[in-house]
Amino acid sequence: MDKLSEFVPTIFGVLVIVFIWFVLRRILGAISDKINNSEIHREETLKFLEEIRNELKELNKKNSSGQF
Repeated sequence: MDKLSEFVPTIFGVLVIVFIWFVLRRILGAISDKINNSEIHREETLKFLEEIRNELKELNKKNSSGQF
């Protein structure tokens, strides 16, 4: 029984370290997902704005050619 009680603090310490490791991994994973989602959203917004710009250029060309 004495030998078992000698290992309890070591086992408890290892369990605390493992728990902290998993919590940090979850937090960092969530942060990483948010960063990736914001990058995807930014890319989609840029594509959308480029499409609008191209359509406006075409409309401007049509309007300017129709005036002459």
